Amino acid sequence: MKISEIIARVDDLKPNGYSFTTKLGWINHVDGMVWNEIYKYTGFTNIARQAGVSAYDLPVGVDFNLVTNVYVDGKEIYLISHRDFETTGYYRGVDGKLNIYPTPTENDAAPGLRVAYRLPFVPHTNAEEEAYIPAPYDKAYDDYIAAMIDKYNREYDEYNNNMNFYNNSIKEYAVWYNNHKEG
Repeated sequence: MKISEIIARVDDLKPNGYSFTTKLGWINHVDGMVWNEIYKYTGFTNIARQAGVSAYDLPVGVDFNLVTNVYVDGKEIYLISHRDFETTGYYRGVDGKLNIYPTPTENDAAPGLRVAYRLPFVPHTNAEEEAYIPAPYDKAYDDYIAAMIDKYNREYDEYNNNMNFYNNSIKEYAVWYNNHKEG
């Protein structure tokens, strides 16, 4: 369903004075959560290690918090913290780069560092874009937008009711999606 259709439906069901931009932001909250918590799309990058270099750039748009797994020569290494002294693994450098330990002593002939990361959510910007959740589960948008209207109108009992409806709608969609996704 198009974003413009969702907003028109909500405006018909729950008249309000909030702008299109505000409601688009609320739809982006829902779709961002769906993207990160239900879809969990993963990208990969292969990096050739260099002798004496421990810090490596991640792909454009990917920050360290999106990294899910790191492999060196086909074997997974794990996130280390400042408390782990001289433990093989990876960590975030002060510059935000992916750092590996120990530092490579030779250049890779072929990329030996593989990084898996969550693909970042790209917010909707256009009323004619399709929202992520299909019918009949798209009622989650109505429930969330209604809850936000209630929240900012300081109608907290209605807010709580609509958030309960939203949470149930999202759970229903997550179950359906996980039972029907390919692969």
